[in-house]
Amino acid sequence: MEHIIFSTGVHLQAVKCIINGKKQWRWVAVGFEDDSFLNGKTINPMEYANESRKMIQKFDCN
Repeated sequence: MEHIIFSTGVHLQAVKCIINGKKQWRWVAVGFEDDSFLNGKTINPMEYANESRKMIQKFDCN
């Protein structure tokens, strides 16, 4: 059974994974709504990326 919930601005999905050799369920962001911010600047958080530095997209308003 697939569980997806919405929590103020983010859709979360339950995902089974192994952490430190133990099976656990974790909530993973699968979608975002509304504005997100980093240090007061608007950003676009990415649900996944191949590199951690690509997890957010900064907006250039110039």
